[in-house]
Amino acid sequence: MAGAKPLALPTVASTKLSSTNGELLSDPSTYRHIIGALQYCTITRPDISYVVNQLCQYMHQPRTPHWQAMKRVLRYLKGSVNHGLFYTPSPLQLHTYCDSDWAGNPDDRRSTSGYGVFLGRNLVSWSSKKQHVVSRSSTEAEYRSMTLATAEVYWL
Repeated sequence: MAGAKPLALPTVASTKLSSTNGELLSDPSTYRHIIGALQYCTITRPDISYVVNQLCQYMHQPRTPHWQAMKRVLRYLKGSVNHGLFYTPSPLQLHTYCDSDWAGNPDDRRSTSGYGVFLGRNLVSWSSKKQHVVSRSSTEAEYRSMTLATAEVYWL
C-alpha cells in the first residue's frame, strides 16, 4: 500500500457491506490482522471508528468487498497522516452529539449508533456500535443512540 493513491474519505456513504456479496477470501488471517491494527488506530483516530466497526463485523468470513473497503481505509490513513486528536485550552463545557443509521445493516437490519463527547473543543469520548435489537423506526433507533450517549455523559 506504500505506492497507493491517498483518499479524502475512509468510506463511500452509499456502500453497504453484506455477509453474502463477493467471494470469500482464501486467507482471512491477513484481513483479521489489519483490522486488529485499525482497531488500535481508532484510539487516536475516531474518524475511522464507524468504518472499522463495520469491517469488524465480517472478521469471521471476510469477502472481497470487505477487503476493498479495508484497503480504502488504509489509503485514507495514508492521505491523512497529520490528522488526529489534538487538545487545546477551551472552556469546560460538555457537548454531546449522537446519531444512528436506522436498519443500516442489510443482513440483520440492526442499526448502528455513534456518539462523540466534547469537553470544550476537545473530543474526550466516542463510540460506534451496532445496536443489540432491531428498531422498528428511525425514531426508535435515534432514542437508543441518545440513551447510549446519555449513559456515557453520566459516567463522565
